[in-house]
Order: sequence, then structure tokens, then C-alpha cells
Amino acid sequence: MGHAEPDAVFTAVADASRRRMIARLAHGPATTGQLAELLPISRPAVSQHLKLLQDAGLVHTTAVGRHRWHELARDPLLAVSHWAGEMAARQSKAPPANLRKERHDPAR
Repeated sequence: MGHAEPDAVFTAVADASRRRMIARLAHGPATTGQLAELLPISRPAVSQHLKLLQDAGLVHTTAVGRHRWHELARDPLLAVSHWAGEMAARQSKAPPANLRKERHDPAR
């Protein structure tokens, strides 16, 4: 999945607050304060969520003056989308459950 570890990306998107941040950042960069206004959590909690998103490779942060601007990195999201698409394609080619049981039932 590129530079980010797949498990880190899945962990990052598993949390509703982080998904809201990702959804906001999909519209363009935002400051920490702008992201904090979206969520009913403390600013330190927002910073902790941002750190996890950064560690997963989903967010890039740049300091400009007194503000920290956060921007979404799309490559990890595209990698997750690609992986999910591959799994869906494989599943669509898999035999139905009743056929799998018959083929793999050693009692028959």
C-alpha cells in the first residue's frame, strides 16, 4: 500500500473522529483549529488524532507562522480502495457458500 503500513491506515480510518477529519481534509487543507471546531473533543485529543493520521501517512502537516496546516495524502486512501476492489473482485468469482461446503466436506 505504498509508504504507509496497511494496518496503520486501517487503524486510522477505523475511528469516527479521524474519518470526519479525513472527510474535511478531502475538501482542502485545514488548520488544527479548523479541524477542532468540527469535533466535540479537546484540542489535545485532536492533536493526538492528527499524529496518528500523520504516522499512517494519511496527513501531511506544514507549519506556516503560528498555524499548522494539514493536508490529506491521497495515495494511502487509493491503496485501500484498490485493495478493497481486489477483494470484492475475488469474492465475486468465488463459488457460493453451498458449493464450497460440498467441495471441501471430507465426509463426502
